[in-house]
Amino acid sequence: MKGVSKVSQKKQGENVDGRKLKIPVTLNSAQLKLIESYEGILGNTKAEVIRNIVINWVLNNNKGVDNEK
Repeated sequence: MKGVSKVSQKKQGENVDGRKLKIPVTLNSAQLKLIESYEGILGNTKAEVIRNIVINWVLNNNKGVDNEK
């Protein structure tokens, strides 16, 4: 595509190298306050805290994943 930058050609949320995906989330004030309370414990930024919470949840709730293979 002539005249279209690499940024425009990539999938929405995908970095140029294709290894990261940004996913917008909406949090209410109570959820945001809870996320902020974990800053410095589960990560230094809100994004790190949310990522670590999600990873922790997935690792602890993977029931049936190994059985499907």
